[in-house]
Amino acid sequence: MTTLNQQDTTSDRLVPAVLYALVAHFMFVVMGATAKYLSESHHVVEVAFYRNLFVVIPFFAILVASRRLDLLKTGRPKTVAIRAIVGSLSLIVTFGAQSLLPLSNATVLLYMSTLLTPAFAYIFLKERVGAHRWAAIIVGMSGVLVIAAPSSQISAIGLLLALFAATLHASMYTMLRHLKTENAVTVTFYFVLAGMIVPGLLMPWFAKGIALEEAWLFFLVGASGGFAQLALTNAYKYAPASFITPFAYTSLLWSTLLDMLIWHHAPGGSVFTGATIIIAAQLYILHRERVNRQKTTHLKSEIP
Repeated sequence: MTTLNQQDTTSDRLVPAVLYALVAHFMFVVMGATAKYLSESHHVVEVAFYRNLFVVIPFFAILVASRRLDLLKTGRPKTVAIRAIVGSLSLIVTFGAQSLLPLSNATVLLYMSTLLTPAFAYIFLKERVGAHRWAAIIVGMSGVLVIAAPSSQISAIGLLLALFAATLHASMYTMLRHLKTENAVTVTFYFVLAGMIVPGLLMPWFAKGIALEEAWLFFLVGASGGFAQLALTNAYKYAPASFITPFAYTSLLWSTLLDMLIWHHAPGGSVFTGATIIIAAQLYILHRERVNRQKTTHLKSEIP
């Protein structure tokens, strides 16, 4: 009877986890699409600045109102600062890639970050990565070659920016593993704070100013990004990462639809072929991680 009740409880928690994950990745695409649209008349540095400005102000106000300024304290200031700076740069580079590429292409190429994360964890955190996962990483990389094959239809600079953005994202994920003892609110706050300060230093050279009719779009970039982060945090609260991660691939559906609705661009077959290769490799890595965890748990249970 206890087992049944536990299963029911777990099932009940998976429903909100799925809903939060779906909403989060939809909002991430909304943020990317809005940033891409604004980049047609504004530099990506300016877009990134206002994206974080519209997040950090209410974020700080909530901390003050709830009397939780203690959450601004961190035991690892250097790592938190590096992660925040890398994160702010990754946002600028991501917006740059999205401004030069169709949204669906950029979305698929950014999936590479989860392939690179195990490799970075092996290099920097000395985590063990077996032959199966190395093979999956290599196969996944071939998906990029498939997407980039029609060189006349894709910006080479956009492609390089997308791969650089994926590398920066993987670096952030790796640092988050190192910061797992830190409060998520603390890490997130300094991420958006740096995301305002770093592009803010460049604003004298790139700022154009916001027209009144554009103000809601800049607000949408910040609000959608902030809401996506909140929803994704709640998704991970209700379910393990191995269950939540595959829902990220729904972003390809949303980005394809917005590509067609806003820019009247229909992705070619190479995008979906490359996406299939990359996603299959990522799912296999998740499968191997689950298998390894089960083996570790089994071995520990056998130790008297």
